[in-house]
Amino acid sequence: MSLFQVIKYDGPPHVLVWRHPKNDMNTGSRLVVGPSQAAVFVRGGEICDVLGPGTYILDTSNLPILSALIKLPFGGKSPFTAEVYFVNQLDVLDVKWGTARHIQFQDPVCGVVIPLRAFGQYGVRITDPRRFLERLTGASKSFAAQNLADYFRGILNSHIVEELSKFLLSRKICFLEANAHLSEIGADITRSLEPLFEEYGIETVNFRVSSVNAPEGDPSVRRLREALDRRHEMNVLQFDYQQDRSFDILEEAAQNLGAGGGAAADVGVGAALGSVLSGMMQEALRTPSPLRGGRRCAACGTELGADAAFCPQCGKPADSGPAYCTKCGAALTKGSRFCGKCGREVSPS
Repeated sequence: MSLFQVIKYDGPPHVLVWRHPKNDMNTGSRLVVGPSQAAVFVRGGEICDVLGPGTYILDTSNLPILSALIKLPFGGKSPFTAEVYFVNQLDVLDVKWGTARHIQFQDPVCGVVIPLRAFGQYGVRITDPRRFLERLTGASKSFAAQNLADYFRGILNSHIVEELSKFLLSRKICFLEANAHLSEIGADITRSLEPLFEEYGIETVNFRVSSVNAPEGDPSVRRLREALDRRHEMNVLQFDYQQDRSFDILEEAAQNLGAGGGAAADVGVGAALGSVLSGMMQEALRTPSPLRGGRRCAACGTELGADAAFCPQCGKPADSGPAYCTKCGAALTKGSRFCGKCGREVSPS
């Protein structure tokens, strides 16, 4: 059994957890825990104590845990067996992440389904060394940031996909504009990950989304860009979709009507447009104009005021009853009680 005077971290840099290679110790040895480190004593697979930064003389008087570890006196220096894990509590900021495969995402603006992907980086900080060892490292000799990334890759991807999709859909943001909102997307993902990492004694630091994109050569991406370009053109011209479609229909009608070519095409298009305009005019004429007093001159049809005794246009006396129906505008026969066209009762003046 070898006896140690100094127990300190002597592992590779940038690892989260490193186990001291020796587990034979004696009271009186010195334990050195560096800044932003924690030393965790483990005996028989059970965590006995966690010590923060500082220098400790292993003695039962200042470390009560040794009373349970030491069994027999040995020349004034009692030997004991325990495992010491050094846990790095510095921020580790270079953990990479990326979606494992393309996300089939329906763009909320144009409705085109595109293969979406995202990449980024995040940092971690171990806030609870005891919980971290219990939940993740086990009896491993060392545990690096890459081990952490491998462990959480599947869970992390599902959270990222869910939060990214939710962000773009709820705000109706086209994926081509997503890179203008990377900090907001990263903040949403961070909030969703906090409860998950807390269960393992970890805190996320500076979670960043570096890029949201899709393969440029994919046909769906080309269709989306064309749709957005067309939408932009219509906005500039102050056209909406229905107006644009109306012109497409007229263009198709012109092509069909002018299939014979030459002057026939012009005549056909003119006839079609004339038919449409004629129908609009006829519809407007079918709607009678309202009569302010409900009366017209029986001689010339001029509108009469309610109290007019003579026609202001021809000067002839106004009849006692209306000469035109107040509902449909049809001419009335003098003395009629009902309109001959719509059947409305003629009210006497």
